[in-house]
Amino acid sequence: MGSRPDALNAAIAQAWQAFDLPAPAETGVCQGCCMDPGIEADFLKRQARDLPPAYVRDWYSAAHTDRIRHAHVAWFLPRVLEMLADGQHVAAVGDEVAFARLPLTGFPDRWPERQVAALNQFALAFLEMKLAVSPPMGLGELDRLLCMFGEGGLDLAPLLQRLEALGNDDLAGLLHRCWFHLQSGRIGLNAFWSREPGKTTAWAWYTSASLLNRMEEAALAGNETALEVYDLIATVRAADGL
Repeated sequence: MGSRPDALNAAIAQAWQAFDLPAPAETGVCQGCCMDPGIEADFLKRQARDLPPAYVRDWYSAAHTDRIRHAHVAWFLPRVLEMLADGQHVAAVGDEVAFARLPLTGFPDRWPERQVAALNQFALAFLEMKLAVSPPMGLGELDRLLCMFGEGGLDLAPLLQRLEALGNDDLAGLLHRCWFHLQSGRIGLNAFWSREPGKTTAWAWYTSASLLNRMEEAALAGNETALEVYDLIATVRAADGL
């Protein structure tokens, strides 16, 4: 992956400041069984900035304990952000789980405000990076992104507002790439979606009257891609009784 956008670098730098924490006394995941023994023995001895990607992925592969707390995930969270920004997978099962353990530790209500703000800043900068690619995102990618942050308990409203700031034609193109494959359209929810309010928030936006109206406007202006997206949203809304 190429160099990161300035806004993403700034968000990661802010996260390192907000999460300037020592390593905890234990990993917060099952000991002596889940992690590679060599990685487990060395994991907490490393500086967070120096954790190899294999160490991070190994931590995510391990089952968390009932004792998992803020300290167990917060001290190396900026390293996770770096990996995501660089296009490196943080979890073998899928990056949708990158923030899924945060709510288990009281996020966002019991986390310091500066840390919550740093994560929200990263989420917006990460979406901005994805939108800057030409063309931005592909099949299922938008929902995977929203799922990743929604499962972490992050506020999806700023991300949806950024999407709404796109012009009608750009928004139609994005949704068509994310929802259509071989001319067959489907508004699907990622299999990792489980936590509210993110799941319902995302679905409500996908099937909203305002989004339908914008696709109608673009279609009436001659955008055939928008017409296909309009028909799909209308079909789903009818099935949902909207």
